Amino acid sequence: MWNARHLARVQYAVALGIALSSAALGVGCSADRAFQPSNSEVTVQDLSFIGLPTPIEFETYENSHQVVHPSTVAFAQPWHGQRFWLALTPYPNGDSHVENPSLYGSATGDSWTVPAGVVNPVAKTTRGYLSDPELSYDPTADELRLYYREVVQVYHRREKPKHKADIVYLTRSTDGVHWSPAQALTNDVGHFVVSPTVARRAEGDWKMWAVDAGHAGCTSSSTRIILRRSVDGVIWSVPTTVAFSQPGYLPWHLDVQYVPEQGMYWALVAAYRAGTACTASSLFLATSTDGEHWTTYASPVLARGAIPEFSTNVYRSTFTFEPNGNDLTIWLTGAKTVKSGDHRRPPVLRWSAAVWHTRADALLEHVHRLRSAPVTPDSEPSFLRRLASENALP
Repeated sequence: MWNARHLARVQYAVALGIALSSAALGVGCSADRAFQPSNSEVTVQDLSFIGLPTPIEFETYENSHQVVHPSTVAFAQPWHGQRFWLALTPYPNGDSHVENPSLYGSATGDSWTVPAGVVNPVAKTTRGYLSDPELSYDPTADELRLYYREVVQVYHRREKPKHKADIVYLTRSTDGVHWSPAQALTNDVGHFVVSPTVARRAEGDWKMWAVDAGHAGCTSSSTRIILRRSVDGVIWSVPTTVAFSQPGYLPWHLDVQYVPEQGMYWALVAAYRAGTACTASSLFLATSTDGEHWTTYASPVLARGAIPEFSTNVYRSTFTFEPNGNDLTIWLTGAKTVKSGDHRRPPVLRWSAAVWHTRADALLEHVHRLRSAPVTPDSEPSFLRRLASENALP
């Protein structure tokens, strides 16, 4: 008799084998095929004892179903018809022109629809694109808050647009349908400040973290996590640098939440190996009692290549805990590289999402285990290096 753990391991091995075999043979539903460079650094993890991610789909407003950068708020009881609210952006094959915050609701967290009355996208811009949505809830005002980053670009004739500034905006809603005019909160000029994430620990105690990637952005050889403080989630302090180190890796995107049942902050951090670029990130866990001093762990929550859908990278992901403080759900996004059947067309990154039901104790055991993986200083193919150099990632 197979027990659940053995069955899950077999199912995962079979699925992974079929996916990799199909990629190698170029078979599938279309002429496109998954592509994995032979010298890439990828890791096959045994995920069976903590559960397996399951692919999920979102109906995007431009019909691509390719999504990135989720942020979730969970309620003990449905709030305006939805127990879970989630914000993300479409990102079809890396097209930032449609990268705008969009909202979804769910009763279970496993399947998502656009709530009645919501019109996606919630916000748009003509100066660049809107990325990195962050959804939060203020119980005092009983309102959802949507923070997002506007990437302001400068255009010079036929040249590629150049990055000018990152501005964080806030819009609010008391029903999830009607949203206030956007309010600019922070403005970072001349360097990349990405993935703002907000947590309210208590009344008057709001924190906003982000990753400062300097002037280089996606190809930066040094990044840092910065922290701003606020008493209302609107007016923010100047940033300070937190104590965070994931040996051998640089943080790129993150989601931070305060977990009251555990009395600490948890963070999921998409980080890339030093010497590569943000196109090759894996997902790590970090914990903190004060939001400033962080404990990191030996192994990733999910390494790039651990599942076929995320063979190129595991990107910004989000999570919620159940009231027991141990059961949790993680919503993942990431990408695989796909080559067209037409050799004249360049490869693209195909983005997707997955849901992962697991437990905090099992996850902590998982990330404590030190694993070795082959190290290749330059593990991206040429087109991924080009994407990185152009900062063409969300």
